[in-house]
Amino acid sequence: MPELPEVEVIRRGLAPRLLGRRFLTVQVSDKPLRQASPPGELARWLPGRRLLRLRRRGKYLLFHLEEGVTLLIHLGMTGRLLIGTPPPSLPHIHLIFTLEGGITLAFQDVRRFSQVLVFLPGEPLTPLNQVGREPFSRRVTPGWLVEKAQGRSRPLKNFLLDGRLLAGIGNIYACEIMFAAGLNPTTPVGRLTLDHWERVLRETRRILRRAIRQGGTTVNDYLDHRGETGLFQLELMVYGREEEPCRHCGAIIERLVQAGRSTFFCPGCQPEK
Repeated sequence: MPELPEVEVIRRGLAPRLLGRRFLTVQVSDKPLRQASPPGELARWLPGRRLLRLRRRGKYLLFHLEEGVTLLIHLGMTGRLLIGTPPPSLPHIHLIFTLEGGITLAFQDVRRFSQVLVFLPGEPLTPLNQVGREPFSRRVTPGWLVEKAQGRSRPLKNFLLDGRLLAGIGNIYACEIMFAAGLNPTTPVGRLTLDHWERVLRETRRILRRAIRQGGTTVNDYLDHRGETGLFQLELMVYGREEEPCRHCGAIIERLVQAGRSTFFCPGCQPEK
């Protein structure tokens, strides 16, 4: 699933090409997505309206159009937004938007777990109700993290993945953050000190910024708006490296399952405490 860096890379790639252009047409396939506005609603509210702003909130992309209309897209596990007319042989194309200037934006999703929803002026963006604070927000401080973790026994990995607290962090980056902070993924968050959370927050921001600069992480399906892979996977320290030696200490990377997700960690750099 694309995480915060991948969605931000897509946003930065699309914005210069799309901002200021009007939507002209919308083509919708007959294969349903996990959650989507009816084709008639998309065709009614998008064409003729200019794109004024394109922003990211957690793992969501928000296309703010004229007259207060908003198109909200969540890429799910395998969603892609690709500029350029897709070749007829390209499968799983669910929507094709055309914009002024001959711009075509295609939405492809193999597993169809994505969301494509249009919201009318004044209508609340309800999917964002459960989205937590942005990791780069000034409102996210070590003290705030201490407060949220106080008295809780849930493992650090599960805490980082809780999108109701911190927006946009998924499995890949949670593993990398914990390694960089030198913290074991099973550590109960209530035991972590202010110093620990300072490390976590510092490494979270550093790793997410680095991943954005590198175009995101491509492990299985992720491609940017040009159909190109990211490069941050070349810098992964633990994720997907089970039974390989740690690049720092030489210990063998291990894997465990937490909340149904694989966690990769180094027992040498991240010992249990």
